[in-house]
Amino acid sequence: MFKNFKILKSIINVYNNSPWHAAFTYPISYIFIAYILVGIFGAISASLNFKYTFLIYISIFFIFSTYLTPIWVFVGLIVSNKKKPYVLSLIIGLGLLFILFYVVNLATVNLEVK
Repeated sequence: MFKNFKILKSIINVYNNSPWHAAFTYPISYIFIAYILVGIFGAISASLNFKYTFLIYISIFFIFSTYLTPIWVFVGLIVSNKKKPYVLSLIIGLGLLFILFYVVNLATVNLEVK
């Protein structure tokens, strides 16, 4: 099916050959690396008195790009032969996100100004 598309075939091989790494290791490591780069670019920009706004734009790009990691997992769910790692990754990731939102909601309910 994808004989002429070598890049696409190699990406599909990543999903099929190591589904646990593609579902957990790669997205999590990307998020950590992206936020480390955000911190580095933000610190450099702050040390230069925010003269170079393109560093801030790069940081904002990295922050928003971390929200694309579920797309990587959804593509793995569609493309891969083994579905279990991707389903578990989505359940764990989205479940932790909802738990975080719930805890923040409980922690900040008494901080309202009346």
